[in-house]
Amino acid sequence: MTSAAWEAFAEEHALPRYRGRQVFDALHRRARFDYGAMRELPAGLRETLAREIPIRLPEVARREESVDGSVKFGLRLDDGALIEAVYMPVDEATARVNEFADARAASGGSGPSVMRPRASTPPVGHFTVCLSSQTGCAVDCVFCVTGRLGGGRNLTAGEILGQLHVVLRETGRSMEGMRVVFMGMGEPFLNPDGVLPALEVLFELVSPRRVTVSTSGITPAFDRFAALDKRPNLAVSLNAAEPATRERLMPITKTYPLPGLLAAMRAWPVESRRTILVEYVLIAGVNDSEEDARKLVRLLRGLPVKVNLIPLNEDATYLPDWKRPDEAAIDRFARTLAATRLTVTVRRSKGPDTSAACGQLKGRTEDPRRRARS
Repeated sequence: MTSAAWEAFAEEHALPRYRGRQVFDALHRRARFDYGAMRELPAGLRETLAREIPIRLPEVARREESVDGSVKFGLRLDDGALIEAVYMPVDEATARVNEFADARAASGGSGPSVMRPRASTPPVGHFTVCLSSQTGCAVDCVFCVTGRLGGGRNLTAGEILGQLHVVLRETGRSMEGMRVVFMGMGEPFLNPDGVLPALEVLFELVSPRRVTVSTSGITPAFDRFAALDKRPNLAVSLNAAEPATRERLMPITKTYPLPGLLAAMRAWPVESRRTILVEYVLIAGVNDSEEDARKLVRLLRGLPVKVNLIPLNEDATYLPDWKRPDEAAIDRFARTLAATRLTVTVRRSKGPDTSAACGQLKGRTEDPRRRARS
């Protein structure tokens, strides 16, 4: 519930509107998840809230810490569904690079970086939280473990925000210096009824410029997200510049073809000093050649974009047929893009040793579609 919704709740119970704001602030700004601890509220209101709107946060089912300081949380919801959220620090003491910065120089890649780091790097203490929007993913991208394990239900706005608050509690962090990305399990644009209300609450707490929502290209939902008074950063998982290759990698392309996706990107209202983030997973021998890079340049011509190259995070169990390109291929692809003045970064996903990196999240270990067929 937004602060306005809490104020309306207070009015419905014949209370001053500011009581609703007090509840909102206690929950989201001071992380009080027991009404009894909200001593600023009258006792009768605390009892009413506990009875009518009980607070339930996801249960931490497992916690896996990476050597780079990232932490992956397995969170159990009320119905038993398991989702995953990831905490990623931007702290030189524990993590070498930001999740979205160019990482080749830091990771020992050959040659100079295409985009040099800015002189003023983020101060110690900044961090990113990666949230899930569904309990699985029906988009079924062939390079993504989450997709390989099948679809699931949509998360409610409360479950989405609950993830965030559990991660903050477990890591001892406040929202200061926080960035939020909807790049976990699920396709956010297939769950606008959960993600949009969650964004409304988030935007009362952090700048929209610090929130990014990623989509595989569900074009009918673009208008709903674009119509927000405050909009998140938009990230589009593209992964190929020609329809045939994209259909092979992302079957959703058959339903929402590439020309329609490009039209939706062109119609997206890009504000000053903002761009659309184009995510491109590099897969050896599939979409990583210099010709693939040149096709991508032609495809994106005229669009206000930044390209984030993501070398495939391999998984021998779920993605046995797909391999990560070598450093030389990654560098050639990036340089081909950068030579045309496209802004390019190469992501070194955090938490690969705990399967917390891009495309590795999973809330189950078996595809329910296969179980049903069996």
